[in-house]
Amino acid sequence: MKCRGKSLINFYGDYEFSTNIPSIWTDWFNRLDSEIMIIGQDWGPYNDMRRVHDLLNEDKSNWKEVIELEKSSTKKMLGYYIEKSLGDKYLLNDIFITNAIMCARRGNNYRGNNISLCRSSINCCENLLRQIEIVKPKIILTLGYYPLKSLSIVFGFNICSTLMETINKYPEIVINDYIIIPLYHPVAQIKKSIQLEQYNRITKYIN
Repeated sequence: MKCRGKSLINFYGDYEFSTNIPSIWTDWFNRLDSEIMIIGQDWGPYNDMRRVHDLLNEDKSNWKEVIELEKSSTKKMLGYYIEKSLGDKYLLNDIFITNAIMCARRGNNYRGNNISLCRSSINCCENLLRQIEIVKPKIILTLGYYPLKSLSIVFGFNICSTLMETINKYPEIVINDYIIIPLYHPVAQIKKSIQLEQYNRITKYIN
């Protein structure tokens, strides 16, 4: 494993459970040197993560197989946009992926009322900043409004009241050593051509 001196553990609310693979479609193995970080909204339902955790070998040697079991629309479309914009320079499996909210939703589904997105984003800002400090990505991609809101709090920059306004006004945000590129969520009702305009901005920062 690369970066033996670095470690990240995700904790889920009040549950006594943690793992180095905190999500169905995210792993933190061999990605700590990635120059690209993607920040999504939240990990999803706790029970989904518990199910996946139970599929792992004790030594986690089968983590790749477990990650590939999940084929959500989000993962498919995110992979599509990354491939279209970066070709073979970077694949989704090469990118460090995390979320703005470091706790899981209760229960089995993604209902909006089983997690407070705004409050949870604010509460988790320090944890998100610590991950950024560990990975030190060159480019940070945010999926949707709340990840961008979290970064605006962490780094003290302004955003508009909606994601669309922000992207139109600030298609790229340079803060310290980071280039932040706000993106629509991969499955948002936005034309693919408009989505790709933002993803294509990554290419000028990749060697």
